[in-house]
Amino acid sequence: MARKFDFDHILLGRLSLSLAAGLLITACTTTQAPAPTRGPGPVVERPPVDTAPQTQSDPDAKTPDTTTDTNTPSDSSKEPETTAPTDQTSTEAAPVFTRDGVTPPHMNGRNVKRLALMLPLSSGSARLRAEANSMLKAAELAVFDHPEADIVLIALDSQGTEDGAKAAAKAAAKAGADVILGPILSDSVKAASKEARRSDIPVIAFSTDQTAAGRGTYLLSFPPEAEVDRIVEYVASEGVTRFAYIGPNSEYGQRANSEYQQAVARAGGQITASETYSGRDITVMQEPAARIASFYVEREKETRGQGEQAFQAIMLPEGGTPLRSLAPLLLYNNINNSAVQFMGTGLWNRQDTAKEPALNGGIFAGPDKESRARFADKYDRTYDGEPSSLATLAYDAVIAGVIIADGDPRARRARAEDPQGFYGADGLVRFRSDGTPDRGLAIYRIESGQFVVVEPAPKSAVGAF
Repeated sequence: MARKFDFDHILLGRLSLSLAAGLLITACTTTQAPAPTRGPGPVVERPPVDTAPQTQSDPDAKTPDTTTDTNTPSDSSKEPETTAPTDQTSTEAAPVFTRDGVTPPHMNGRNVKRLALMLPLSSGSARLRAEANSMLKAAELAVFDHPEADIVLIALDSQGTEDGAKAAAKAAAKAGADVILGPILSDSVKAASKEARRSDIPVIAFSTDQTAAGRGTYLLSFPPEAEVDRIVEYVASEGVTRFAYIGPNSEYGQRANSEYQQAVARAGGQITASETYSGRDITVMQEPAARIASFYVEREKETRGQGEQAFQAIMLPEGGTPLRSLAPLLLYNNINNSAVQFMGTGLWNRQDTAKEPALNGGIFAGPDKESRARFADKYDRTYDGEPSSLATLAYDAVIAGVIIADGDPRARRARAEDPQGFYGADGLVRFRSDGTPDRGLAIYRIESGQFVVVEPAPKSAVGAF
């Protein structure tokens, strides 16, 4: 069965350590959770807290908030509770470099798993910095949920740039990292992966760009392809054979459309109508919606509602306001959502989607909500705040990274591609040999403003893929 962590480990303490000369992280804050029966626990090495935001390479960068340190808890974001003050910067022994890599003194002689977490902690984008900080906290939770005190998590700043990611990957190799977790942005993933391959270090990255995967780089994300595959497989099992598509001509839309065509063909179905549009405003959707609806209505007139429908299901790979504009247009043009199954991707997984009457009865594929709810509760109890949208990815990356790091380094890729997969806050996932993720997704239906599980996410790989 898929491997998973115990969700009940408690964070108890916090102290500071400085790394030995040569490691490209200095003046780090180390979070440690001692286990009373076995001595000091895992170690988290954070990057410098005074790192200046990088602005020169981030087109989306905003002026950083220099009054708030992203590594210092605010009123709504606290660090793990402590039983007593444990700042011991001047008295704690520093980690040392062994032949294998950086090793805290209390871990000497153990089978240490070294995970390097690369995040854009000093990105010029305030939104990206906030995301990175939440992901770092989530990774710390995963470290201390692990039952053994044999993990060193080394947080490195990728800066949100290719050069930053390359430098962070070099630092990870120098620290003896067994696995690199991150970064987020596609170009950064590609730069870090190129450097990681020099040392044969597997990379578990958070990008959805499937061109960044492969040759030891694995994507722990939710690409639209996986969600499209799952929803088509489900409706085909319910007897749907005639499909339609309407969606944006964006990069996301093109990926969803391409996979939709392949998934329908694999299911033995047929796409009888397809429309695309450019833009997100309702005005660009009106004509395509009218055309695809006209095709459906004309067929209904020809058969007087007694013959084969023009299509039985239609894919709408949109989210937010565009989705809430598109779906009513189809109803306005006489596509009956009780006769035609509306389908979507993970972009539907928002409360405003559930409240749109035109989407009532619609279905989409998404991660296991129960697992996510348990994670969100743990995060809130620890930090007094909600996790960011990508925080679960960092948590699950630690779970997978520890398993991949445990054993003969020459077999790390084989462990990464274990068909049994890994189970974490986002449910079940396994990595294909090309580095793309196979997700164990649930099917949700919108009913009276709520998401209702129609088919639960699998708990193990047996029969799931």
